[in-house]
Amino acid sequence: MVTSKCLAPTRKANGRDAKESSTLREDRFLLGPLVARAFQQYWRFTRGIYLSVEACVIDDAGRTLMVRQDENGGWNLPATTAQNGETLETAVRRGLRDIAGIEVNAKPELRGFYAGIRDRRTGQISPRGERGQTGLYVVRDWRRLSIPNTPATSTPATSFFPLGSLPAGLPPMTAERIRRSHEGRTISQV
Repeated sequence: MVTSKCLAPTRKANGRDAKESSTLREDRFLLGPLVARAFQQYWRFTRGIYLSVEACVIDDAGRTLMVRQDENGGWNLPATTAQNGETLETAVRRGLRDIAGIEVNAKPELRGFYAGIRDRRTGQISPRGERGQTGLYVVRDWRRLSIPNTPATSTPATSFFPLGSLPAGLPPMTAERIRRSHEGRTISQV
């Protein structure tokens, strides 16, 4: 049989009775959620999540621009992380200029946001990356610049692929986002 010593009406040496002691312990448990909530707010403001952009660049032939980060890496849409104080549209313009040497002529179309894990350095999906939100833009009106703004050693390989023959090994969610972008649909259900 389990008995509770704190509920017994006995007097303690300091003059408080056990019932008061029990109330103090209960109050301590009520403070726990408040302290937890305060820490959650603190971490939200100090650590934050990243915000990145991904561009589905479509040429006149209906092909999609894909980027390969290194020789052994898979293909993906060009992406970058938005810098502090930068709008998403500015980030997509900067990213395309730096990654692929492309200048966006008209306002890119925002198709939606999705949650993901991205490498903050490269902007590409990574199992070791940080959590955040990514906005997908569709770019149809663009022109190729003569030289990307990055050194030749760090410029990733880029190529255009038809919708029917996207590169092997492309993540299924990325392929679905590309298909929906070509169809003019949002990505809310991917």
